[in-house]
Amino acid sequence: MNRPLLSITLAVILLWSLFMPAPLLAQDEQASTGKADKQLITLEQAIQITKKNFEIPAELIDFSSGFNDYNSRQAWSLNWSSTGTQAGSLSAQVDAVSGEILSIYYSKPYNPDQYYKTPAVSLQQAEKTADQYLKKLTGDKYQRLKLIEDKSIIPINTYGQTYYGFTWQRIENDIPVPDNGASIQIDAETGQLTSYYLNWTDLNFAPAKTIDSTEATQAFSKANLLELQYFLAPEIRPLKTADGNQEQVQLVYQLKNDGTIDALTGKPVILNQDQYWAANDAKLRGGMGAAQLDTEQAALTPQEQQEIVENLQLLTKEQAIAAIKKWVEIPKDFSIKNINLYKDSSLRGDRVWSFSWENQKGTQYIHAKVNARNGELISFSSYNSSSVISPETKPISQDQAKKIAEDFIRKIQPEKFKQTKLKADDLISADNSSGALSAKLSLPVDTNSVTFYYQRIVNNILFPANQILVTVDLYTKKITSYQLDWWNLNFPQLSEAMGKNKAEELFFQSRPMKLQYAIVYDRGEPKEARLVYRPSADSSAVSDMMDAKNGNFLDWRGKPLTGQPQRLIFNDIGSDPNAKEITALGMAGLFGEYGNQFKPQDNLTVIPLLKALLAIKNGIPDSSLSPEDIIKEAKKLGWVQEDISTTQVVTRELFSKIIIRCLGLEQIARINHIYTSPFSDAQTFAPAAKGYISLVTGLEIISPSQDGKFQPGRPMTRSEAAYSIIKALEFGFRY
Repeated sequence: MNRPLLSITLAVILLWSLFMPAPLLAQDEQASTGKADKQLITLEQAIQITKKNFEIPAELIDFSSGFNDYNSRQAWSLNWSSTGTQAGSLSAQVDAVSGEILSIYYSKPYNPDQYYKTPAVSLQQAEKTADQYLKKLTGDKYQRLKLIEDKSIIPINTYGQTYYGFTWQRIENDIPVPDNGASIQIDAETGQLTSYYLNWTDLNFAPAKTIDSTEATQAFSKANLLELQYFLAPEIRPLKTADGNQEQVQLVYQLKNDGTIDALTGKPVILNQDQYWAANDAKLRGGMGAAQLDTEQAALTPQEQQEIVENLQLLTKEQAIAAIKKWVEIPKDFSIKNINLYKDSSLRGDRVWSFSWENQKGTQYIHAKVNARNGELISFSSYNSSSVISPETKPISQDQAKKIAEDFIRKIQPEKFKQTKLKADDLISADNSSGALSAKLSLPVDTNSVTFYYQRIVNNILFPANQILVTVDLYTKKITSYQLDWWNLNFPQLSEAMGKNKAEELFFQSRPMKLQYAIVYDRGEPKEARLVYRPSADSSAVSDMMDAKNGNFLDWRGKPLTGQPQRLIFNDIGSDPNAKEITALGMAGLFGEYGNQFKPQDNLTVIPLLKALLAIKNGIPDSSLSPEDIIKEAKKLGWVQEDISTTQVVTRELFSKIIIRCLGLEQIARINHIYTSPFSDAQTFAPAAKGYISLVTGLEIISPSQDGKFQPGRPMTRSEAAYSIIKALEFGFRY
């Protein structure tokens, strides 16, 4: 075929493919890839299915569609939207083979002037609505779905949109499938579905004879899947805390590999290099111009003086470069492009010199950092965008690359290297003393380099937050990157930790081994539903990490989960006129001083009030704040300007002042002469309180007494406070 004719032919083929219907393209791909040929539904059918199950708002007049194939699933993507003041959208995914709706998401038009609204729909009503949608959308799958109990809080959203969320887990042969299930979100104002998601893997879930939970527990213990480690919260903060004390390293017991035991063989599960587990959804789990100097110098603050002293103790730029060149080769044709001196969070606030070099062509780069105090190399990396590997070049082996990495670390950090262990599969042993691995690492397919992670060992246990990373190019045999994470910390003695047997006993009291189907993905595709035992994670009060001293489950910050906020259902508010407002606060985890009792007629004290207001401002309650800290924070925000004690009862006058300040109306409240008061006891008002009282009553945040008096000195009851907080939210907090 001659070249012009070939070009015309290719152009025709290209144009034909562009206008070919997506399902036809997908079917053609199935034939070429060997996938089973299935009849695909049309775009029109996908639209009709969606509209049959979900009403498309009339204002969503723009429509677009797409077609995708992922994880062996082909689906139509549908999107309805609008612009302008009524902007909103609705998107849906419809399985192109089965016609099932896989997901729906409805975004309401945004109203910048909308503030909080007390839910018009109760949690029980929303659950009933969600169940009806679930039955309608999942068909015969409905019988294999189990609602998961949820005690997480429903934060009070000051921008007006509150939602209830529900999650169901798939059950096969009375055994849970944690990765599979459905979720639904209901609008608390309208009771309408705003999102739906179904994850359902088409695999064989055949029953089989398995070991029992006792045998699984014994296998878990034998494999040491609950490991004693040192832990330091991964927060970005300086080495010294605000009170001047050094950061506290914690002794913890950490769950490994999800605690997975094969339910058929009773052995720990080791996946190959291309496999991974599906997510376990049930688990809880960073050129300036020169200034003209004034001959009359300004006084320096102590902090400024300290900074000057510390900088005088640092390496000069030239000394820092020399420290880098001791270990990193900088070619002669490279020039410096960037220089920075700053506090580095990866060093827990210590200072580093950072440099970037670039060759004349702009195709090769080198970045390096050194500790500005002692010249220790922190990291370096090199990149060559024009690098080409010759077909004749053969890569070195993994063992050869490991030797190059270890020889380099022994030269640059001989003592630290002795305190590391090469990270491999959690269930493969390694030689702790030398960092030498006693089993093969799993390498990615078609990789040009390999990275070795040498994790720090302290007192013969792991401290995974500290490590040495080295990347070796398998073709050039050169180290292309290096990173040192190593902090000078005090570590608690191992004697402070409970023994392994005691730790496992406490762990299994809250997280007993349970049988489940765990889905194994191979090269991104779900391939197998494997029967395994894992520690249960049915409660939000458990995690994969326990305090090794007392057995408390910890969050990612190392804080006890027992103090975390939870949804509160009060049992003593049935006849209270403000039950609706009290319920909304309880769902947000507020006013839980008395557990499942609200005590509506008790006098309001200052700490529960301020704690609730701070939680609303921040979106979630902070259980770590002491009463003194709460008052200090409220004063910093300007909400409290009076001298108050932590046990002080809140009067109607004090409540008025605090709420008006939260609303950002204090400047108006202070203009006392513009207000007249209709109350018969107005002569008893403090002059400075008159404006606040007029505003809270005018905005109907606080109701006057039936006798026509305001009674500024009378204590607010907790029930009255709940009503007034919600009314203030509906007006709009101005933090």
